[in-house]
Amino acid sequence: MLPHLALALIVTAGLLPAHSIEAADKRTPAPELGQMTGPEASAFYLGANAIIWGYPSILFEDLMRQRTSPDIIKLGNPQSAVNQFGLMRQLRGPEYKQIATPNNDTLFAQAFCDVSREPLVLSVPAVAANRYYTFQLWDPNGDTFAYVGSRTTGRAAGHYALVAPGWQGELPANVKRIDSPSDSLVVWGRIGVDGPKDLKNALEIEDQLRLTPLSQFGQSEQQVAPDLDFSRQRVAFELPKDLPEGLELYAKLAHALQFTPPKPGQDAVVAASLEQIGFKNGNRVFDYHSLTPSQRTGLIKGAQFALHLMDVSAQSGGADVKKINGWRWSAKSGVMGSDYLFRAAFAKWYTGGNAPEEAVYMDARQDEQGQAFNGKGNYVLHFDKGQLPPAKAFWSVSMYNLADGSFVENPINRYSFGNRTEAIVTNDDGSLDIYLQHQVPSDPKQRANWLPAPAEGFYLIMRIYNPDERLQSGRWAPPPVKQRSQ
Repeated sequence: MLPHLALALIVTAGLLPAHSIEAADKRTPAPELGQMTGPEASAFYLGANAIIWGYPSILFEDLMRQRTSPDIIKLGNPQSAVNQFGLMRQLRGPEYKQIATPNNDTLFAQAFCDVSREPLVLSVPAVAANRYYTFQLWDPNGDTFAYVGSRTTGRAAGHYALVAPGWQGELPANVKRIDSPSDSLVVWGRIGVDGPKDLKNALEIEDQLRLTPLSQFGQSEQQVAPDLDFSRQRVAFELPKDLPEGLELYAKLAHALQFTPPKPGQDAVVAASLEQIGFKNGNRVFDYHSLTPSQRTGLIKGAQFALHLMDVSAQSGGADVKKINGWRWSAKSGVMGSDYLFRAAFAKWYTGGNAPEEAVYMDARQDEQGQAFNGKGNYVLHFDKGQLPPAKAFWSVSMYNLADGSFVENPINRYSFGNRTEAIVTNDDGSLDIYLQHQVPSDPKQRANWLPAPAEGFYLIMRIYNPDERLQSGRWAPPPVKQRSQ
C-alpha cells in the first residue's frame, strides 16, 4: 500500500457533488464505503492504489483494441489495425465521444503501435513554411518521449525509426532512430487546419504519411498493408464470463501488465502489493476465484473510488498545478513520471495531451467569482490589446460538456474560437471579447465572437500551440472569465 495515496483517498472523498450518472457521463460517483474493516478495508486501499497506478496502461489497451474494431466508426474514429494510421478526414465535432477533451484545431493521424518484432519507420512529407504539424510519441503510461514535427525536426520530409528497448540492428542512412521506452507506443499526429478552405491541403499531407516495418522499408512508395494476423493477436482479450461485476479493471490491469510491465524501482511498491489482491504469475493473471467475499467487495469499491478520485483530481487540480485567474495548467502535462494520480486523471480526461513545450493546455471551470460555469449564465473572456495568448503557432479556446468532455452541439457548428476563426470582430481599442453562453446573443458583434455553451455545466480549454517564453516567465497571464448581463 502507498500510505500517501491512501491518505489522499480519505482527504479528497466527497469533493465532487452528488449527481445522477447518465450513459454518456464519464464521471464516476464515490461509492458507499460504509464501515470497512479487516480484509475488505485492506483490499479497498490496495485496489484503489492499483487502479490509479495502472489506469493509463489499461486505457491504452482499451483504445488500441477499440481502434481495430469496426464499431469505432460509430464513435467518430476510423478503424485501423495495430501499426496502421487511422486518419481523421474532418475536424472533430460533437459526434466524437471516444475520449474526452478533443481538439477542433487539427486533423488527427493516430496509430497504436507494437514494435516488439522490429522497428516501425514513420515517414512524413515536406510541409509548407506556415503549416503547423506535430507527431507526438507517447508510451502506455502516458509519458511523451519524442516529437517529429515543425517545432522539433523542421518541415522537410523525413524518415524516423521507432525502436523498441534493446534493439541492436542497423538502420538505413536516411532513417533517424527514435528509441521508445516500451514495446508499445502511440503515434499521435496533429496537422493544423487554417479554416475549412484549408482542409484539402491538410488532407494531402495525411495522404503522404507512411508507417512501414523496417524489413519492408524502401520497397514501395505506397503504404505497406498492415499485418492483420499480428494485429488480431496483439489485441486479443476477453473478460472471463464468470468475472464478478465491478472487477473488470483488475482483469484488464493483469492483461495490460503483459505488455507494459512495472518500471524498475519506482513502481516496485505497487507491483509487490498486487499479489495480496489476487494477482499471480508475475501479476499477469488476476485470480479472482482466490478472493474472499470481503476482498471482492473491497476491490469493487476501490476501483469505483479510484475512478472518482481521477475526476476529483481533474476538477480540482493538484499541488503542482499552476492557477491564475480561474485557469489551471501543469508543466508536467504529457510527462507524468511517477505522479500516479495525476497521470491517471490526465489519461481519463486529457488523453494524449502534449508536453508543455509543444502546447500548453489551460483548464477553466469557474468564473471570476469562483462559481462553476453553467449555460444558464452569460460570460465574457476579454483580452486586452497586445495580450492575446502567447503562441508561436496559434491558439484557441474550446468549449466542452462537463459530463463527458465532448464538444457542444450548437446552431453555428462552432466548437472553438481562436486567432484562426473567420470574421473575428475586435473592439475599437484593439481588444478582443469572446462571448460564452447558451442563448444566441442579440447583438450582431457578440454573435460574431460567440462560442456556444450547453444548457447546463461546461468547462473551457485554452490551447497555446508552441508557447513562447512570456507564459513561463510570468509576463503573460490568461484573463479571468467574467459573468455579464445579457
